[in-house]
Amino acid sequence: MFKRIFILLLLSSTSSFGQNLKPTVNTKEIYNSLQIATDIQKTYPNDSLYKLTGYTNIYRSPEMGLTNQWGLYHDKQNNVYEIAIRGSVNKGVSWLANYYAAMIPSSGEIKLDNNTKVTYNLSADKRATVHAGWTIASLYLMQDIQPKIDSLVKLNQKEFIVSGHSQGAAIAYLITANLLNQQLLGKLPKDLVIKTYAIAPPKPGNLYFSYQYEKLAGAWSYSVINTQDWVPELPPTSQTFKDFNEISPLSEGEVKKALNKVPWPKRVFAKNIFNSLKNPPQKSVKRYNKYLGSFVFNFIHKQLPELEEPKYSQNSNYSRCSNPVILDGILNDNYQEKFHKPDNIMTHHLPPAYLYLLETTNK
Repeated sequence: MFKRIFILLLLSSTSSFGQNLKPTVNTKEIYNSLQIATDIQKTYPNDSLYKLTGYTNIYRSPEMGLTNQWGLYHDKQNNVYEIAIRGSVNKGVSWLANYYAAMIPSSGEIKLDNNTKVTYNLSADKRATVHAGWTIASLYLMQDIQPKIDSLVKLNQKEFIVSGHSQGAAIAYLITANLLNQQLLGKLPKDLVIKTYAIAPPKPGNLYFSYQYEKLAGAWSYSVINTQDWVPELPPTSQTFKDFNEISPLSEGEVKKALNKVPWPKRVFAKNIFNSLKNPPQKSVKRYNKYLGSFVFNFIHKQLPELEEPKYSQNSNYSRCSNPVILDGILNDNYQEKFHKPDNIMTHHLPPAYLYLLETTNK
């Protein structure tokens, strides 16, 4: 029944004679994505789009994987489809997905269940690593998103926005990376337009992931950040000497080479200093993998017993990603009076704060 309705809706879509999406930030598109982020958090799929009269919620997925959900919205006026990823909810393993912050390789295989082993490719750089929880969440969602995109592409629909708020923003990065790398490998059309708005986003991966993501996405991806929001500061990062480019004078190998040239006994003293700098961040990474890797996975595994634990990367050098759109209310007295509430840790993070700053500081 759904397939019939879905195809009828698609066939009734108006054709677009020109490209509507542009490689530049558009505050109206951000506003719309914020409204959709609010809509997809609500229980009923058709109850709250009154503020976006030109939009239709074509599809709302069931909850899947780490209690994730996505929605497909159609901007009829511009004939643009928006893939909106829902943020965290207070049930299931949704918050465990955030805490599952050990890093895994940006390309590889993960068994989601006994019938589904997924090969994923989020970066061409083998040094790139990504957040385990959000990556796995994105792979569950892609099992449902991919067929919808393929159906739309067959109907010559070529313009998409991928959006999300908070956890949804981090997953939106990874969905976008998946789609862009499919384009790179010829699995999706080269003329498919993918524009991304990650709103209040945490950091999705390491510096090498960000490099490749920004290279592919260019001016088609934006991170929208309130400077008083603490979520974009997460996850905590530990940079080790192993995280530097191998030819860097600060890489572990180059430092050791340099120390070996120092005459004894100065070499002993210098190596002690180096070890005192090297060991703490490396221990931090090991603790990351122990407590925010295997320990958290044990709780996830109780609810997803067929999910296979991935192998973790030996780094936690998280980096921000994408072109920033900075919303700064720190000197805005009206904003501070309305939203600065020390007893509410989410006040600067939720969509109302972002909408207020978008409307008052970016006119």
